[in-house]
Amino acid sequence: MKRVLLNKFKEYENMKNKEITKDIGNFSPTIILPLIYNRKMNFNNIDSIRKINKSNDNSEEISNEIIDELKLNKNNINTLKFIFHELIANVYDHSKFENAYVMGKLDNNYYEFSFLDDGITIPASLKKLNTPIKNDCDAIIKAINGLSSKNELGYVERGTGLNNTINIVTSGSNGEVLIVSGCALIHLTKDNIIAREVPNDCIDGTLVSLRMNLNSKIDIYKYLKQVKYELIL
Repeated sequence: MKRVLLNKFKEYENMKNKEITKDIGNFSPTIILPLIYNRKMNFNNIDSIRKINKSNDNSEEISNEIIDELKLNKNNINTLKFIFHELIANVYDHSKFENAYVMGKLDNNYYEFSFLDDGITIPASLKKLNTPIKNDCDAIIKAINGLSSKNELGYVERGTGLNNTINIVTSGSNGEVLIVSGCALIHLTKDNIIAREVPNDCIDGTLVSLRMNLNSKIDIYKYLKQVKYELIL
């Protein structure tokens, strides 16, 4: 069972309030982005970090630059552009962020991509809806399954981008997804979901990390269908 992202996030939790003596550029995006934001650290010398513009959508520019820097196989460029577009659109549509970042890195034949915003969190964005939510873990699962806070012309939209992204990553690339928002952590693979509580100051906003094997071409159209994810309590 793959738990690489889960273990990396535990590394971040262990070093969050400790003195850092190593070059943080050697860490994974799942560790680097929360560290540089929470510590207000300089990241100008770290490759493949891009800031999401608050005033205008620069998601295409971000995806193009990171894809170029990582020299990604052309077979999956459209797949990654789809994922970048969906996840950055969620930041714009729901988070009410002031600062948001994207980072990519190659790690042992797997590509890791992290998206961090300092917005209102997934659970907070869903609290205004008239939908019973047990806790923050339940809120994230509901968001994955399509519950959305986006309202157009008085109708609450059903969100599919996050669900599709998770399907592509876990089933299409044999990868894993980590979502940390509010007081909740959700880790997903093709066959397993792990959920646990985290302190409310663990991540100031929302972190979404993906770990993907991109050696083979992924036919994203096989995974653009709603899959229901459930926590086994």
